[in-house]
Amino acid sequence: MKNEKKSVNYKIAMTGAFAALSVILSVTPLGYISIGFISLTIMHIPAILATILAGLIPGMCTGLIFGITSLIRATMTGGGGNPFFLNPAVSVLPRFLFPLVVWLIFKALDKIPKMPKVISGSLAAAFGTFAHTMLVMLSIYIIFGDILLKGMQSVFEKFGFDTSTLTAVKGYFAVIACMMATNGIWEVIGAVVICAAVLASIFAVSNKKSKLRKEVED
Repeated sequence: MKNEKKSVNYKIAMTGAFAALSVILSVTPLGYISIGFISLTIMHIPAILATILAGLIPGMCTGLIFGITSLIRATMTGGGGNPFFLNPAVSVLPRFLFPLVVWLIFKALDKIPKMPKVISGSLAAAFGTFAHTMLVMLSIYIIFGDILLKGMQSVFEKFGFDTSTLTAVKGYFAVIACMMATNGIWEVIGAVVICAAVLASIFAVSNKKSKLRKEVED
């Protein structure tokens, strides 16, 4: 009973900490990293870490906070250059759901014998970042598909591409491919590097505490 209460308190504390970090990243420039021509967001990382360290529910709660702050930010800035995020189905729902992918990947990899948790967490962060991009774009395509398709057709026609066979499905994967070829791949790398560093530090401290506790008990 005592361990169960401790586990619940731990999850609540972790949810609060990562939710607060998510808010800070959303309302400050800290959520974006610019290196030369590369601009990437790290605002989804607190939800990834909350999922890996505390579980699915804390991760989804943190993702929900991320989505709500994103919606508020879009509302306050009139869309912030991207009016699609004024719709909660685009700004909130994908952020609430993508931790599920992180959790499933992490749990699956964690079952592999002798698989280091840092590796499991890093791979989960990579797949989670990719899933976040795909879910956001899927939501946009479901709601605003016609608008996006017309915009893509006009752009492709300017470059002389044939748009007669362009469909919503092809357009969706074309956008995903473009995003991953530019900022998307850097966001995946950034998520892996940051999560690996954080997880390595946390697990190292946890292992030291466990060894110290065993020495004291002996």
